[in-house]
Amino acid sequence: MTGFASCPGIVIITLITSLISIPVKAEIWTNENVQYGRIGSNITLLCSASRNGSAVEWRLNGTRVVSSFAVLQNGNLILTNSDSTMEGNYSCHDKKGQLLRATALRLGYGPALLRIHCIAANYYSICCSWEQNVKTFLPTEYISTFRHASKASEICHQDFFRTNVCTIKNPKNWHSSYVVNITEVNPLGSTFTLSRIQFLDIVKPDPPERVSAEPVHGSPRRLRVYWEYPATWPKESSFPLRFQVQYKPMESRSWSVVEATHLTTELTDVLAGHFHIIQVRAMDLLGNGNWSEWSTEIKALPWLEPTPKPEEAESSTQSHTENTDHSSTSESKVESKEQYEKLALLISLGSLGGVFLALLAFFTILIWVRHKGKEETSKQELTSMMKMKSLPM
Repeated sequence: MTGFASCPGIVIITLITSLISIPVKAEIWTNENVQYGRIGSNITLLCSASRNGSAVEWRLNGTRVVSSFAVLQNGNLILTNSDSTMEGNYSCHDKKGQLLRATALRLGYGPALLRIHCIAANYYSICCSWEQNVKTFLPTEYISTFRHASKASEICHQDFFRTNVCTIKNPKNWHSSYVVNITEVNPLGSTFTLSRIQFLDIVKPDPPERVSAEPVHGSPRRLRVYWEYPATWPKESSFPLRFQVQYKPMESRSWSVVEATHLTTELTDVLAGHFHIIQVRAMDLLGNGNWSEWSTEIKALPWLEPTPKPEEAESSTQSHTENTDHSSTSESKVESKEQYEKLALLISLGSLGGVFLALLAFFTILIWVRHKGKEETSKQELTSMMKMKSLPM
């Protein structure tokens, strides 16, 4: 979240159990030349060196104060309904211009409700951070403690360089809740906020590291993905992680997801010839807590059939041409042979057909001749009989 300290995988703790404001006077800001005030209130700047309320002149950053919101009373300057524009270096002077007193005015707000966030990047520490709901604009310090069950409060160790982060080291009981107490202190007072957390609910590993991918030789639709445990997660077998790998072609909006329990997996349905975006995330194998954030995107291209070099391509072309010519010659010879065979077959069929027709004609003529002979014989016999009948008896 924006504005939060760099505590890995921050999530919002759901229960703020108490908010109590205590109007105390902070002893850590004791510079007499600096006066703090609450924006919107009336601020009185003292000029104690003035005698019996004698006339004095107030200046802001070297310029005489002339404002309807500034009132002089017994040499003191009262600023009504103060706002941030009234901040600066004030000085009061006597009628001769001699400096009587100088005060730096700083305006802001008192401590208010904090938003506390805790996360466990492993089973050995809890990292808590917090953010102001109201920006105070004033120097602030924090006191951080925690309490487990009914035991006494212990120190939540603050980071030296990050004032809004503390760490609970080696939690004693994973199945219990903890109460974290963050007290905010500034020159206008202090406030403490209590937040209850359940350890197993806030386990959230950091993203896997060293994610990489490579093509699978001879397989244009496969990619092999590798990764490592996050550095903050112990690698002992008693704390295994499970993983999810999401991937998609660069042009696509839809992700595909596969799960794995080892530090590598093979994607078997990638789009051939396209770059893919790949990310990995992790979670406790037993399902405690939350998934980590996704790892940084990487890009990978599946295996492509290598393009031949120019010399190889030319040699291949010549070889192909020769093979083509040889193949064409062979095909021409085969075609000529087939044509000769077809022609011979046609000639044979024609010859057989001619013989068949000749035989048919021969038999037809023979039958006709025999039929004709029979008719002539019949006519002769009939003529003879007629002649015999015509002879006188």
